[in-house]
Amino acid sequence: MTVPQKVLLTEHGTPVRVSGRGPTVILVHGVLMDHRMWFRQVEALSPHYRVCCMDMLGHGDAPDPPGERALDDFVAQVSEVVRRFSDAGRPVLGGFSMGGLVAQAYAARHHDRLSGLILLSTVHDRTPEESAAVRARFERNVSCGVENAVASGASRWFTQQDHATHAETIKAIQGWMRDGNFAAKRKAHGVFVTSDSAVSGKLGAISCPALIMTGEQDGGSTPAMSHKMAAAMPNAELHVLEGQHHMLPLLDAPRVNRLLLDFLSRCTQT
Repeated sequence: MTVPQKVLLTEHGTPVRVSGRGPTVILVHGVLMDHRMWFRQVEALSPHYRVCCMDMLGHGDAPDPPGERALDDFVAQVSEVVRRFSDAGRPVLGGFSMGGLVAQAYAARHHDRLSGLILLSTVHDRTPEESAAVRARFERNVSCGVENAVASGASRWFTQQDHATHAETIKAIQGWMRDGNFAAKRKAHGVFVTSDSAVSGKLGAISCPALIMTGEQDGGSTPAMSHKMAAAMPNAELHVLEGQHHMLPLLDAPRVNRLLLDFLSRCTQT
C-alpha cells in the first residue's frame, strides 16, 4: 500500500512528509537514512493519526548549512517541526537511532510540549568501550566512504536469515544509505558518535509517557542502554524484542506497529 504524503516546509526549509488525519506523530529517522525508512509505520499509523516524517539536516531533501553540526542544531530543527505541527494539540515525538538521541535531547528540555515520546533502537550513555568502538567505525567511514558504512551496517544489523527473508527491504535500506551527499551526512554522524553523554542524567525531567524499544541482539543500541533510559524516566515502558537487531521499524514492522498503536491510543486520549 502506498500512502499519499504531502510535502510541507518549515520556516527554515525542513521538508516534512505528512499523511493521515488525527493526533500528530512526528518521526525522526536515523543517521545516513531519511524519511523513507518509516514507510511501514506510515502505512500502519496514517489511518488513525497525522504522521509527519521529517528529514534531518544533511539528509534527504533537508538543507545542509555550512560548517559542522552540533546536537543543538538538530534539537532546534525538531523544535521548529513540533511548533509547526502543534496546531491540533501536543504531538507525539518518535525517533530511531540518532533520531532517538535527538528526541531525547528535545524532550529533556521541552517535554511539556509533547503528549508522548517514542525511542526506537537508540543510544544512551555509552560505556567508554562502546564510545571507542563507534568512534572507530565513524573514522573508518570518513576514510573509506559510504560503501564502508553500508558494509559495516550489513555485518551488524542483519543476520543470514534476514538476508534470506527481507532481501528487498535490506536492498532499500542500503540504497537510502548511498543516496544523497555522504559528506553532509557525515556531519550528523559525528554528532551521533559524540553526543550521547549530553543527555545523560537529564531524562528524569521527562514527564510525558515514553515508549522504548530495542532489539535483543542490537550491539549498538543495546538492551542495557534501553533499560537505563526506562529507569531514568518516570513514565516509561520498555520492550526488548527477542531475536531482533537494529532495524526494528522495517524488519519487525508488524510487532513494532502493534506496540506503537497501543501506546498512541493511550497517550493521545483526550
